Amino acid sequence: GSSGINAEYGGDNYEDDARDTGDSGAAEVTERANQVRGLLNQLKTKEALKMALKNPPVGNKDASVKEQNYETVVSVLKSFKAADIDAAVADLDMVEIDILMKYLYKGFTCSPDKAASLLQWHEKVVAKGGLGSIVRVMVDRKGI
Repeated sequence: GSSGINAEYGGDNYEDDARDTGDSGAAEVTERANQVRGLLNQLKTKEALKMALKNPPVGNKDASVKEQNYETVVSVLKSFKAADIDAAVADLDMVEIDILMKYLYKGFTCSPDKAASLLQWHEKVVAKGGLGSIVRVMVDRKGI
């Protein structure tokens, strides 16, 4: 019956997905930055990356909130050794890949001084996400 379909797909996941693509407020972004810093201090870089990419403030009108979240993501990316980038990208799902791709393009635009290190990530993200990830980022009008 239809209950089997809901069980198979997790039923409640639709609400979680909607919430995850919603926009973070200033308090949530600040709290996330603190959690990410804590994970980095414990050298849990993969966990810090997943945390930094969670629920980006796409719909937030306050540029400073978006900037703070961007800085959090970049701080995580900078904490990785080049040799560990492959494994980190392999751990990401496609939603996280697309979010990371958005931050990489924002970085190319806003932080050209960081472009060399961001390109290392870009290569790995494209390898996993394919050209579709680039196209989705280019077509999506919601900035991060």
